[in-house]
Amino acid sequence: MKAQKRMPERRRFERATVLWSGHLVHGDQAIACLIVNISAGGAMVRTDDAAICPASVTLRSARFGDLAAEVRWRKNNELGLKFLDDDQTVAALIGKALR
Repeated sequence: MKAQKRMPERRRFERATVLWSGHLVHGDQAIACLIVNISAGGAMVRTDDAAICPASVTLRSARFGDLAAEVRWRKNNELGLKFLDDDQTVAALIGKALR
């Protein structure tokens, strides 16, 4: 049997699996979402409205507040977000929420 090569992990930050409610906010529009995982670098969210979500959003959650983000990828009802705030600020905010 031939061994499969594993792709190297490209993420800089460890992800935490969570199931938190949130919103993707752009202007006066807010799209409900479920935050599936999160790290200091970004998050994966699920939403029924992924197709209409703009490229620049604010991820809003009662657990950590607002984080500016850009949509890096879309797949069905999932979005990959990259946070625009500095890593240490994001890590402090989500670290408090994970406790």
